Parts: sequence; structure tokens; C-alpha cells
Amino acid sequence: MLASHLSRRAAGVLVTALCSLVVAGCGSGGSGGVRIVVNSTDDEAVSRAPKMTLRAAIAQAGPKDVVAFAPSLDGATIDLTIVGEEHATLVGEVYSGNTFSGYQERDYGRTALYADHNLTIDASDLPRGVTIRWAGGDANRARVMAVRGDLTMKNVTITGGHAAAVAISGGTQPYTLARGGGLAVWGLCKLERCTVWGNRCTGEDVVSRDRGVYGGGIYANDLELTDTTVSGNTVTGIGAGGGGIYSVGGADQTSGAGFETVLTRCAVTGNRVVAQHAYGGGIFTLAGGPNNLALMRLENCTIARNVVEDNPAFPNMGQFYYRGGGVYMGGGSLSVLGCTIVENEVTGQAASFSGKPNMGGGGVAATIGNAHTVEDVYVRQSIVAGNRLNGANEDWFAGSLLHFFSQGHNLFGKLDFTWILVPVPDWSHLNRKLYPMTGDEEGVALAQAVDATGAERHASAISAGTDAGQPAVVWYPPIDRALNRVPRAGYQVRYVEAGYAGFGVASDDFLNHVLARIRAKYGAVLGNDFGSGHGDMTGVTWHGPAVTWPSDPANAAWIDFWHSVDTEIAGRLGQARLNGDFWDTFDSGPLGANLVMTVSRRTSSFRMQGSDQRRRSRPSGSAGDIGAVER
Repeated sequence: MLASHLSRRAAGVLVTALCSLVVAGCGSGGSGGVRIVVNSTDDEAVSRAPKMTLRAAIAQAGPKDVVAFAPSLDGATIDLTIVGEEHATLVGEVYSGNTFSGYQERDYGRTALYADHNLTIDASDLPRGVTIRWAGGDANRARVMAVRGDLTMKNVTITGGHAAAVAISGGTQPYTLARGGGLAVWGLCKLERCTVWGNRCTGEDVVSRDRGVYGGGIYANDLELTDTTVSGNTVTGIGAGGGGIYSVGGADQTSGAGFETVLTRCAVTGNRVVAQHAYGGGIFTLAGGPNNLALMRLENCTIARNVVEDNPAFPNMGQFYYRGGGVYMGGGSLSVLGCTIVENEVTGQAASFSGKPNMGGGGVAATIGNAHTVEDVYVRQSIVAGNRLNGANEDWFAGSLLHFFSQGHNLFGKLDFTWILVPVPDWSHLNRKLYPMTGDEEGVALAQAVDATGAERHASAISAGTDAGQPAVVWYPPIDRALNRVPRAGYQVRYVEAGYAGFGVASDDFLNHVLARIRAKYGAVLGNDFGSGHGDMTGVTWHGPAVTWPSDPANAAWIDFWHSVDTEIAGRLGQARLNGDFWDTFDSGPLGANLVMTVSRRTSSFRMQGSDQRRRSRPSGSAGDIGAVER
């Protein structure tokens, strides 16, 4: 074909000339751009009037233009067979040895469609939208689309993509990056009413950071997804994360403060991660990366039936990790508002490495702090239940979070706070577990919260998760303990935070006061001799500096104390063990001879979400339902 002998730029110039002759092909695009109307499902790089193909339209489109579709393409599928770019260039992280060294241009490999600037593809005028599918098959692998810039896409289905790690010769990068089987975007990936399903990323059998496999459906620096389904995508390799979505979360921001990636009214369901280092069956959020600790916000979303599992195809590499069946936090913070996180699953070879468990979080998990940094979690009016870890109930693995904030009216199954960061008095952060709060319940079974048999399923997306081969779940009807729980008028949550001065010296006897308070408040449950085996704890103290203290050997005894107290309590005070109820027994002022406490108590007001995942107003009765969907 003529297109095979033209560069993308030359093809774009030719199409521009042709477009000026075709009124149906071009029009106003708004914001200073033009509207380029695709009217053919053919995959051709050069179009002659009156035909306009998608590939030709993208080649022509500038950053302000809009690629739209003729009414005749309503519900149509555009099968792509041409690899538009063998070596798509986007930005990615680089390491020197095992040390993070920032971001630079990287080779992402074969891509059907590629744009090196902002791109808008809008099928919102089509009731049934349009599907863009890579049809090359396994013999001719390519992701569907890569964009170095912002991608805005409306009412489009992306499917069939396959990104792979392939050896490159003659350069400093040994392999192409297997990221974003459907979409790879270094910029803002803004999707509205889209479906990303049935895409894959595959790695090889050599351990390397560049051969990590990320984002079966979507890999993006920044995300803003609305009314979008990400289902039935997979990542397979030795190290892999984000079966559905891998969100870097704003790595090029100057600061993570105030920056958010957002999923609103979305379904991330039936995705799968298969690896020996396997994380985030549905979503992997890095939340800004090592330098910028940002926030991912999930609002009125369903995260369900995603899977993290071992990859037995490769030889055992000595260490293996499996975490976060639904969501994995590799960094930053996470906010979960009015969501349903259920029926996700993690399986693998249970072990302990460096004294820490290698598995966690059938539903949600965070890292245990060696490689990355996680900060805070906020959960409000959400269902997190019925998730499994090697067949046992486990819904949330807190990892080494700074704080777990409940904002009230949540239904949880089992939460594991074992490895949450121990108290840090220098920040007035003695209380890490701000849970349970108003309206919270724990020990909730799946059948007490949602009707799993009545789940709504997608019309076209097929699951690769726990229900592989079936139409992917989109949402669940709430039942029983989820119904009519959130007051229409709103409610309040009371938080207690505490710190003390006098740490870091040999005379510090704060832990003796802690044990005495535990006996005084909980002696009837724990026994009046609780903690007596510790003996006199004078001199076991916390040492700064506040940023690097966990790596200071001088803090080992302080850390061991708090872990041993949690173990000795053994769940007898509820899943949070010591929380705000305990720290509320202290008051600001002197504590003994050399210690001074600082205790603050604050009340926050919350209201129910205004609408649900289906855009229906809440509540339908006198009080609203918990979870993503209002009955």
C-alpha cells in the first residue's frame, strides 16, 4: 500500500489536503480545533475522499482536534492489523541498579495506533459507540494505542491488545516495556463511558525491572475514568501488576499534595495477574511514585472478581509475593467512597521474607514499606467483604500505612492491621487505626451485604477473573446489612490523635504508662496482668528523625513492643485492637515526671454520596444504602 512508503507526518499532510475537499470529513472540533469524522472501518493509513479511516484521522489530528464518527458506524468494530509504530516512545521510570533515578524516554514497543501529542476520540454521538480492536492475534502482537500526551476518549471500546517485552539490540534499554495492553498513556488518560476489556501484557522468564508487566488494560501516568468498565484483562510474567489498571499517579507533578487520580462510577472486574511477584488484580496504584505521594480516589465503583495468582510457568526465583486481589497500594494514599469491593482473590505460595508475610489482601493490600511508601487510607460508606486469601477470608491488608481512617458506615469482613506503622510520637501519631467509626461493622459475610447471584453483567466484556469465561460483573444489588444505613441528614465521626514529648532519652517510661492504661481499661477482657512479661520498659523509646526512623536499629525495641502487644491482644478487642478508644483515655498535660501528652479530639461531618454507580439519586428511602449501588 502507498501508506507503507509514507511517514506518519507525510501521510497526515496528504490526508489534510484530501480533507479540505470533503465536507463530511472535517468540521468544527471546538477549542480552536477541527472535527475529523471517521466513516470507514478499514485500517488504512491514507484515505481518499470521501473515505476517512481511524488511522488516517489520528495521523491528521492535531492536539486540539476531535476524531469523531459518522452515524453509519454506530456499534461498528474497527479491526486494526497495521502496527503503526514498532517502537512507540513514551516516558517511563529508570533505575540505576535498584535505585530509582527518575523518568526519561523509553521504548514501549509495538503499537497499532500512536500519537505523540494530545488526542481526543469521541463516539458520544453514537448510541452504541464504536469498538477499536487489535486483530493481529498472538502471532503479531501489539497494544491498541499509545499516546504521549493526554488521551480523551468517549463511548469507545478498546479490546484485543497485546503488549509484550521483546529484546532490543544496540541500545541501553534491553527490552521493550510490556505496559498497557489496551492503552499506554504518558499524560492524562480521560475516559468517559468506555470499555477496556480482553487486553494482555506478557513478560519473559528473566528477572529485570524493564521486564515487569504492568497494566493489562490501561497503563497511565494520570487517570480520570468515568462510567467506564475495565474487565477481562490480564498481565503475565515473573513480575506483574495491575491486571486491569496500572496508575503511576502523576509522577511528573512537582508535588503529590492535592493531586488525585480518580475513578467515578466505574467497574474494574474480572481482571487477572499471573506472576511470582504479583500485585493488584484489578488496580495497581503507585500514587505519584517515589517522589510524589498523591491520592487515588475511587467513588461509587465496583471492584470485584479480580485475581492475583502464582505463575508456575517460570522457575522459582527464591522470593515470591502475591498481594491485593482487587487493589494494591504501591505508594501514596487511597480514598474509597461508596464502593463495593467483593469476591476478589489472591492465591500463591505462602512464605515469610525478611520476617514479613509475602501474601495479603484478598480485596485491598498495601506494601510493607521496604520498596515504596504508603500514607493514608480513607474509607466511607463502602462494602469490603467476601474477598479471599488462599481460600480464607481476608478483605483488607493495611501493610505499613501511616493511618487507616474510617469515615463511617462501612461493612467489612476481615481487616489485617498487623503491619500498620507503629506509633510515632514526633508527629502526634500514636493512633494509627482510626477505626471503627460511626455505623461501621466488621465480620460481615458477602451474603449479608450483596446479592452475588443477582449481579448485573456487561453486554460484551468477558471476565478473566474468578468467573473466567462469563460476562463480566458490573455491579451488585445491596441486601440486608447494606440497606437503609446512611442517614439522609448526615452524621458525625469523632477522631482522637495523640503524641508525647520526652522520647529519645533513657528516662522515657512511656511504655509503662501504656501497659498500665491497657490493664485499667481492658483488664476484664485481657487480664489484669496483661503485658507483665515485658517487665520494666523504661528506656525503650522512640528515636528520630521522623522521616527515616524505621531504618534506625535504635528503634527496633520500640517496634517490637507494639507488634508484641498486638499479638498478645490477639483480636480480643476487635480487629483494630488498640485504637482511638484507647488513646482517648489520655489527656493533654504531664504524664509522670518527664513526659507531656498532647491529645486532640476532633469531629468531622459526612453525608451520603449524592448518586450511585448507575447515576441514580441516593437515597431511595429514609436512609441510603452502603456500597456502589442504591437499591
